[in-house]
Amino acid sequence: MKAAVKQGWPEDDQAFRREVLEKIRASYSPAFHLVFPSVVGVGLAAAGIWLVRHPTWLELLIVPLIYVISNATEWRMHKHVLHRRIPGMSLLYDRHTPIHHRLFRADDMSIRSRREFAMVLIPPYGILLVAGVVVPVAALLFFLGHYPNLAGLFLATTMLYTVSYEWLHLSYHMPPESLVGRIWLVRVLKRHHATHHDPHLMQKWNFNVTVPLWDFVRGTIHRDDYGLQTAGYGKKLR
Repeated sequence: MKAAVKQGWPEDDQAFRREVLEKIRASYSPAFHLVFPSVVGVGLAAAGIWLVRHPTWLELLIVPLIYVISNATEWRMHKHVLHRRIPGMSLLYDRHTPIHHRLFRADDMSIRSRREFAMVLIPPYGILLVAGVVVPVAALLFFLGHYPNLAGLFLATTMLYTVSYEWLHLSYHMPPESLVGRIWLVRVLKRHHATHHDPHLMQKWNFNVTVPLWDFVRGTIHRDDYGLQTAGYGKKLR
């Protein structure tokens, strides 16, 4: 599972899926995995919004600025960390490219059970790592810079972006006939992500998971939109 795959995956999908699921601990809770990061992320975002008092239009510009920076960071992390083995961070690659991409292919994106949340969502402690970076920056803006509005807007934007990444990514891997899978926006964004799950394209194209803004900027949107078919616009996606 440790070699980068460029020419497709072996065909023993069901055996591989069973092998992966057997390694998930028996006490794993899909509900906790989804709810805990969401509560932490939304809670910190709410705290950030509470700090904001009568912001000026100039202060509000930090929201789109941080959103773009977050989108660019998402793109860079996906391309250079999740699809390349970097010393000290190889665990992220090993969990993503040889496992996540083999379990979920462009024409077969759907989870089979909630236990497969473990193979889609960032580990629950991931939200704490993000908060560990974001909260100190917000605190510096608040206490040392005396910019409570900027601190609050920065905190809210970064945490909501992180939560939206998780929710959107999971939604792309829900069955297309499910309540979430039928949402128009999910179907549209899923096109982009489904294309990325083609093993022949995943190393070079469609690295944004949320909104493909930085893919557009960097020219990494695959124009032959395979995802139009695999996301339910053509042959049926499972």
